[in-house]
Amino acid sequence: MKYLFSVLILFFLFSFTAQSQEVADTIHVSHYAIHLTKINTSKQTITGWSETTVVSKFNNLNAFSLELKALTIDSVRVNNEACLYNQSDELVSIMLHQPVNENDELNVKIWYHGKPFHESWGGFHWSGNYAFNLGVGFESIPHNLGKAWFPCVDDFTNRAKYDFYVTVDNDKKAVCGGVLQSVTAVSDSTSTWHWKLNHEIPTYLASVAVGDYVLVEDQYIGIEDTVPIGIYVRPADSSKVEGSFVNLKEILRFFETHFGPYPFGRVGYVGTSIGAMEHAGNIAYPHFAFNGNTGYESLYAHELSHMWFGDQVTCASAEQMWLNEGWASFCEMYYLDGLNQHDKFVKEMHDRQKKVLTKTHFIDDGYWALAGVPLEYTYGSTSYDKGAVAVYTLQQYLGDSLFQKAMTAYLKKFTYQSADSREMQNFLTEYTGIDMKPFFDAWVYTPGTPHFSIDSTRTKQNSSNYQVDIYLQQRYKGAEFFADNNILEIGYVKDDFTIVTDTVHFSGKLGHSVKTLSFKPLLVLLDPFEKTADATMDQYKIFKQPQEYTFRDTYFTLFIDDLGDNSFVNVTHNWVAPDSLKYPITGLRISPGRYWKVEGVFPEGMHARGQFVFSSDKYFDKDMNLSDKDSVMILYRATPADEWEYVPQYLFGMSTMGYLYVNSIKPGEYVLAALDREYLKLNHKTKQGFKLFPNPTHGKLTLVLKEKADYNIKISDSSGRVFLTSSFSGKRKTVNIQSASEGVLLVSIFKNGRFFASQKVIYSK
Repeated sequence: MKYLFSVLILFFLFSFTAQSQEVADTIHVSHYAIHLTKINTSKQTITGWSETTVVSKFNNLNAFSLELKALTIDSVRVNNEACLYNQSDELVSIMLHQPVNENDELNVKIWYHGKPFHESWGGFHWSGNYAFNLGVGFESIPHNLGKAWFPCVDDFTNRAKYDFYVTVDNDKKAVCGGVLQSVTAVSDSTSTWHWKLNHEIPTYLASVAVGDYVLVEDQYIGIEDTVPIGIYVRPADSSKVEGSFVNLKEILRFFETHFGPYPFGRVGYVGTSIGAMEHAGNIAYPHFAFNGNTGYESLYAHELSHMWFGDQVTCASAEQMWLNEGWASFCEMYYLDGLNQHDKFVKEMHDRQKKVLTKTHFIDDGYWALAGVPLEYTYGSTSYDKGAVAVYTLQQYLGDSLFQKAMTAYLKKFTYQSADSREMQNFLTEYTGIDMKPFFDAWVYTPGTPHFSIDSTRTKQNSSNYQVDIYLQQRYKGAEFFADNNILEIGYVKDDFTIVTDTVHFSGKLGHSVKTLSFKPLLVLLDPFEKTADATMDQYKIFKQPQEYTFRDTYFTLFIDDLGDNSFVNVTHNWVAPDSLKYPITGLRISPGRYWKVEGVFPEGMHARGQFVFSSDKYFDKDMNLSDKDSVMILYRATPADEWEYVPQYLFGMSTMGYLYVNSIKPGEYVLAALDREYLKLNHKTKQGFKLFPNPTHGKLTLVLKEKADYNIKISDSSGRVFLTSSFSGKRKTVNIQSASEGVLLVSIFKNGRFFASQKVIYSK
């Protein structure tokens, strides 16, 4: 009989150790009572026990598992009876004396001790006489680290209520989530702090911090209730709290009016040596940020907004982290609107969009969709930064008023629950009456970023009105995809250079919209106020006198030498591939990832030069593989219907990094190009039986052929005009082409009266 019992134990241990991934599939935890009876800061150990209410999800459940990392279990009791258990790695498998059925509750007590786990960021940390937890780890996968200090079902979906009982020396305070219930003396030197959190949260949002804290108290009169504010800091930092949190109540009011009532019983912050972390009602906040000024205001606003996005409603899985961090990253800028700093909000969003377009795919080793980010990039730039600009675009897409109402309703619908991207999409569709699938397809489910541009416009007068035909084009940075149901703002520039706005709707690669105006627009601009975070950076400027001006984040500077009259100039830096050469030139390649567009009102007599920045740095032109064997240049075209052509310019710098100065800037598109001189030399020697050099040339061309014959040469410019003909007998001829216009020239060679070969060359004066 003893042998049979041992076999059963071995079978139990094997079967439940192998099923660690099924912890949350079999049980739900509705309540945790966590008792930390000793926290030894010198040895960096904890001792404690937990009382957990476990609810079965199945009939005939005879065993279940909880998670605990690094700590050692001393004993387990279920419904006051000692139980068999096995602790293996992070899994605690517990065998029941009697099977239970679905919805049956179990009272589970586990005693444990040891040195708790922490990584560089998440886990249970020690700092001198202070100890605290951070609920998630950036390095740990899974990321949830409630299991670093108590046995639990450690994921984003299992939500429970909490009681915390933490015993500390009387010279310390224990600060947890929820509302303080009591401080009870245990001995002459120790007391137990009891905190209660009556709102259901996942384990990673539970918290404890122990140390020599000073409490700075206040209260906030909210839209539904008066909420206590409790900020626990080191004694030296207590005088700095007021200056750092001077706008806290205004920010709270802004979030409440935009997203609904504050969802927890206390607004709390606690100082920690590292952070910050959005523990429910008890935000871990780094000591250095209590500095007496508002330098870290966006940081505490970010964490505060998590009380709605992340805590009240939690992402359903780590792969959906943008629902937590993307929204909080948006809110860390959006709150500025509540402080009457809208322009600063727009600038901060512009800077975030720039980061997404230039760096996010390098930081996260590729382009990723917001929904389904790989676990190693859960807390990467995609979730935070791309998530923020996607939320901003959603706000503009819906309009701020509908956005506020819809998100307040969404948070109420899913309050104290988990949700994924599809559930948000479906809810917004139902609430707004707008089919949100195309928006989510483009901005949430597809890697990269959409790009929109105006291909061309046509204006004609009809009686007293003007009909404007707008032809739109869509590209995509980081994926092969075309978004549908796009809503974009259009700006019409009037004679006084003011801008009247309207919207256009289109789907797919190309779009056409017809508008009727009461005035003839000088210019038609796409998204002049950057309300859609697509793959562009742009800025417009009104010039009233000659000057030098660098257009923000376009890597372009305009030098106006003569103006004539007031001018309006808009410059767009496009972070997508430009149109290719209509007639490819051997050895000449253009940028595969960016180009410029200059639009404007250029009055008669205006003369301006332009400076274009290029670099082989990975954030700019790495894909061009620039080397000292290249001649770099700017190519220009007036409209998308035209061919790219060379324009007068000069280089300041090297072939791999520097500035290209175009002598005369005109409206149109500009792109970086490179001509491989070595490739041209090899090509000329072998393929066509002749050499043509130098290429590029500054005025003279020499032709060398393999054999003597009667030859005719015709040289034409990019328009097809033949400006030079020459005949000779022999093997070599030099011609002067200084009468030509700068750009791409075509040299055609005829041998004994018949066409022999042709070659394109670049002519620069």
